[in-house]
Amino acid sequence: MAQPCPSPDMVLDMLPWPLSGEGAKGILFSQSTAPGTDRCRVPQHRWKATRGEEMPIRRGEEYLESLRDGRCVWLMGQRVEDVTTHPALAGCARSVAAVYDLQHDAAHQELLTMPSPSTGQPVSLSYLLPQSVDDLARQRRMYECLVRRAGGVAGRLPQHLATVVLGLYDVRDLLGAEDPAFTDHVAHYFEYCRENDRSIATIFSDPLHHRNYPVSKQEPLRVVARRPDGIIVRGAKGVGTQAPYANELFCMTAPRPNLTPEEGVYFAAPVNAKGIHVICRESLAAPNQADHPVSPSWDEMDSIVVFDDVFIPWERVFYLRRSPAVDLAFEGRLFQGAVGLGPWYVLVRMAVKAEVLLGICAAITDSLGTATQPPVQMALADAMVYLETLRAFVQAAEANPVRSPSGLAMPNPMTALAARTFAIERYPHVLQSIRELCGPGLLMAPGQADLHNPEIGPHLHRYFVAQDEGASERFRLLKLAWEYACDSFGSRQLLFEMYNVGSLVTNKQRLASVYDTSPYVALAKELADITG
Repeated sequence: MAQPCPSPDMVLDMLPWPLSGEGAKGILFSQSTAPGTDRCRVPQHRWKATRGEEMPIRRGEEYLESLRDGRCVWLMGQRVEDVTTHPALAGCARSVAAVYDLQHDAAHQELLTMPSPSTGQPVSLSYLLPQSVDDLARQRRMYECLVRRAGGVAGRLPQHLATVVLGLYDVRDLLGAEDPAFTDHVAHYFEYCRENDRSIATIFSDPLHHRNYPVSKQEPLRVVARRPDGIIVRGAKGVGTQAPYANELFCMTAPRPNLTPEEGVYFAAPVNAKGIHVICRESLAAPNQADHPVSPSWDEMDSIVVFDDVFIPWERVFYLRRSPAVDLAFEGRLFQGAVGLGPWYVLVRMAVKAEVLLGICAAITDSLGTATQPPVQMALADAMVYLETLRAFVQAAEANPVRSPSGLAMPNPMTALAARTFAIERYPHVLQSIRELCGPGLLMAPGQADLHNPEIGPHLHRYFVAQDEGASERFRLLKLAWEYACDSFGSRQLLFEMYNVGSLVTNKQRLASVYDTSPYVALAKELADITG
C-alpha cells in the first residue's frame, strides 16, 4: 500500500517542544546509530567566501549590487534580468536596501548593530548569541524597530532569517555527533554570514501531492552524487519567501516518514549558483502606490526554488544523514533547533502588526465619528485586548527564558507556543472588525487619480468630499485598511500568518501534548477531596 505524503501540519506535529533548558539539552544530544552504520567522515575543507572580502553592515546600494549577479529568477514565465529594476520586484528590493542603510544611521546604529567578536567592526545585532534576558530584550527592540517601519507585514527581513543560521549554530554539537566536520562547517558559515551581512532565504517545504500519491513516484530534493569536493543536489523546494532578494538559500529538510539518507540534507547555496531557478508567484505589488501605501514596498515574494543538479561544496553542507533508518525524533530536534529564535521573532512582529491594526480601527472610527457607539467600542476593545495580550506574551517569554543546547538564553517555548495559538486564532477576527468598522467605505473610497482628474474630480469633491475637511485623510485610511484586510496583498498576509510556524490546529495539538497539567490536576483533586 502506498504511503501518504505528509502534510506540513503532519511534519510540524513531529516537532517536540522542550519544557526546560536541561530537558532540551538532554534530548537534543541523543541519537541512534544502527550497528554497522558506515561511520566514514565528511572530507574536511577550508571555508571559502563566495565572493569578495568581509563586508560588515553593507549599505543599501552594496546590497542591491549583490543581487545583480546573474541569478535565474522567473516571473510569469519570463526571465527577470534584474530584480532591482523589474517593476514588480524592485519595490521590495529597495525596501530591504533601506534596512541595510539604516544600520549606518547614527541614530539607529547602536540599536541595530554590535561589534564583531572577530574584528570589532560593526555587524548586525541579529547575530548576537543571547546569554541573558537583557540580550533577548535588545534583540526584540532591534526587530520591533525594523518591522514597525514596515507596518508589521515584513515577515522575512534579513535580521529574521539570520536566526536560522544562529539556530543551526546553537545545535552544532548535535550535527557534530553525525560528523565532526559539520560542526566546523556551521561555525564557519555562521561567521561568514555575520561578517558579510548576507541576506538569507530559507526553504524546506516539499511540493504538494495527493496524500495517497506513492512516495516512490515523487522526486523530493535529494543528493544524487557525492564527490570528493562536494555533493550534487536535484529537486525543488518552497516556499522561498524573499528568495529573489536573498544572497543565500538555506535549505533544510523537514522530518517525515520514509526520509532517505539522500533526502536528509541541510546546506546553503548562493542564489546565483549554476542550476538554481527561482520561480516567483504572481506579484501582489500594486502599481498605484498613491492608493496602496504598503504592497508596492513590501510584497515579499514567495517562490519555488528548483535545483537542477546543483553543486554544493562540502563546506556548505551542514548535515547529511548516513544511517539508512530515519530517526524522526532526531530529525525533528535538528529541525526545531535550526528554527531557533524564529517563532519568537514572528510573535514580536505580530505584536507590532497588532499596533497597526488597532491604529487603523481607532483612526477610522475617529474619522467617521462613531467612536462612542457601543458596537464600535466593542470592536475597539477587541483590538486593544489583542495587542495587549500579545505584548504580555512577548514580555513573559522574554523574561522567563530557557537554556538551549549550547547554553543560549531562548524565549520560553511554552509561553511562545501559547502566544502563537492566540495570535493566529484572533487575527482573522481583528481583520473582520476592520471591515465592519469601515463598512462600504472600503469599496467606495475614491482613489487619488480620480480625485485629481479634471473631468470627474470635481464631481467627487462635490458629492464625496463636500465640506468635510477630514475626507481626504479618511480616503487614505480606507485604502490602508483595504490593503491589510481585503485585497490580494492582505489575503496573502492572512494566509502567511495562519500557516507560518504551523496552523492553528497544529499549534493547539502541540500545546495539549506537551503542557504539564499535573500541578493543576493535583489542585483540582485536593479541592474535590480526592486522595490517592
